[in-house]
Amino acid sequence: MRTHIYRLASSVLILSALMSCRRDEAPQNRSNARSTIDHLVIKEVFYPGHAYTQNFPKEYNQPAVQNWYSDDAYITIYNPTSEVKYLDSLALCSTALDPSILLNFKGNEDFRTQYLGVASISYFPGSGKEHPIKPGQEVVIAKYALNHATDFFERLDKDNGSPVNRELYSGVDAFLDLSKVSWEWTNKETDIEHKNEPKVSDLIPIFTKESDDEDIDFGFKDVTETSGIALIKLPWTPNDFAKNYKDTEGHRGYRHAINARSSADHRNTVDVIEIPFDKVLDCITICPKSEYKINPYSKNPKNSLDQGYHAVSDGAYKNTPKSDWSKYSGMSLIRKWDGNKYVDDNNSTSDFEVKPASLGLKK
Repeated sequence: MRTHIYRLASSVLILSALMSCRRDEAPQNRSNARSTIDHLVIKEVFYPGHAYTQNFPKEYNQPAVQNWYSDDAYITIYNPTSEVKYLDSLALCSTALDPSILLNFKGNEDFRTQYLGVASISYFPGSGKEHPIKPGQEVVIAKYALNHATDFFERLDKDNGSPVNRELYSGVDAFLDLSKVSWEWTNKETDIEHKNEPKVSDLIPIFTKESDDEDIDFGFKDVTETSGIALIKLPWTPNDFAKNYKDTEGHRGYRHAINARSSADHRNTVDVIEIPFDKVLDCITICPKSEYKINPYSKNPKNSLDQGYHAVSDGAYKNTPKSDWSKYSGMSLIRKWDGNKYVDDNNSTSDFEVKPASLGLKK
């Protein structure tokens, strides 16, 4: 069995649109709220999860403990066009730059005027037309395609050695049932939590081939509260990436070490996978207003894949009092509907709004 080495990087997602553009120039806006959208969009990103409370029997004389569950995350892709689109060889990515961490680039190494830099990629399999998405149709990709409330208690029962008292847990019944979704972004080959549902199709993580028994996994892992997410078309085949991703003398690969200084963790470089602008379909920036410091897509926000940012919470989770957790529990970022069509102004601030998770409402 191969050993998988995980490259975990800043994640997060939602989308805005762009038009075909030169590889060395940030794209101009190709659509706005009044124009027709000609590409797939990210319709919803649910990432916070749900707050729940664990109580204890009175004889324990122990106060209740508040917790957070976020494995019922999902992303919805929607086809707003009048023609059939295909998911084959499209991919979900997380940006290499965390919008909450300010980087100081050395010299001319700010890549954001030349291409989209991502840290993780997982793609839809298929030869070209195996996975259609019809006009007006949406497809849900879950982190784990489970009935999360049921799975939560089953795992507790197993760990406890006997059934736990369900009445001691409040809020678990709000966990989402994602057992009927079409896709999982957590691949069974790299699922360290062992929550993958084998009956649901998986996105495939980008791998490199370091040796016969060792791969490095650059797959999409999570949506965090400070991240950028993009829907792209793969600019190369996975085998081509595995063979040619390294920058070497006389050869420019697909992944680069960029000289940039971060005050947050004192890194001197950031690793970036290069995606040409014209391969990007849609993107979103997730970041609370109080934490936002840098546009992960462009040096010039007025000429960018995404001119804004949005988040379910007003501030970082770590600074949010537990008494306020209920405000954000079960809330999602959902693309606005203007009465005739979905809004797409390449601006996460105005394109999305905070509403209860749509799959929670359907429960």
